[in-house]
Amino acid sequence: MSMNQVALMWSLMAIQGLRRLAESILLGKSSASKMWFVHWILGILFYVAMSIAVWIDGAETLLFSPSPSKDIAITAPSIRTMIGLPLFLLASGIQNDCHTYLASLPKYTLPDHPIFHTMVCPHYTAECVIYLSLAILGAPHGAWINRTVFTALVFVASNLAVTASTTKEWYTAKFGRENVEYRWRMIPFIF
Repeated sequence: MSMNQVALMWSLMAIQGLRRLAESILLGKSSASKMWFVHWILGILFYVAMSIAVWIDGAETLLFSPSPSKDIAITAPSIRTMIGLPLFLLASGIQNDCHTYLASLPKYTLPDHPIFHTMVCPHYTAECVIYLSLAILGAPHGAWINRTVFTALVFVASNLAVTASTTKEWYTAKFGRENVEYRWRMIPFIF
């Protein structure tokens, strides 16, 4: 990874972590439902592990630079940046929009926002696109993706796929099959 990639990846991970923290604080509602403690710890550990993984992937660049902050330069964006950064921003905006909308609903309401018409969990799709964009942005020279971040994407997608399936089952039981059967769980036309 170049010094610019390391700085960009750390910045975007910070933005993602801070946005999710702000959403938790500002959009969270008190409820009798409680998150399993292990799930909460796993989420915190995931963000810490991702930050460490980005640091490790950029360690060689950081170690061999006499002055890392001076090696960051404003240059023409690479094709990787022109693809990954807009994807990150778009997916982050969609995820925030979904979270804000879901927080505004009365409890146990079937979402009716247009993005929820085709998917049960579009915010999960957005989360996966965020990590896909990071995998593209952090790709080493000569590669299309950063394998470490792509592994994190697989982990996130696997966990969210299970939750999306459970959510669709719950929606079906609560709101009737006819209101949910045409909605994809998480990935349109696939899952």
